Amino acid sequence: MEEIRNYPTLPDTDGFFIESEDDETLDVFTKVYDNGNKIKRAVLPACGKTAVVRELLGKDTIEIKRFTGDNLDNYQMAAVTVATTVDGNRQPYEYYEVMKLKDYSRLAAMFQSLNF
Repeated sequence: MEEIRNYPTLPDTDGFFIESEDDETLDVFTKVYDNGNKIKRAVLPACGKTAVVRELLGKDTIEIKRFTGDNLDNYQMAAVTVATTVDGNRQPYEYYEVMKLKDYSRLAAMFQSLNF
């Protein structure tokens, strides 16, 4: 008999939980801090590194604009760059440009879920 999961799941000892069936399929874990800020964490499937994506703040648009200039076609990648750390470190915009699509797609899904 297949186990029926209820979402969101109960948090683990670090406060991470699975928010939805989609997140479970992608092995994405969510954490909500006491101040209401939310992050998502996942091990990227192609490179095996741990990525954390956070909700953006209004002030983050200033940094995003530095990456995009007047070219709004680069907005999503710039926003993902600002919102994400990989293995605990911020990465430059170019890091995401050459990332395997399987990994970037996971980050983009996490980013979209948190910010839209």
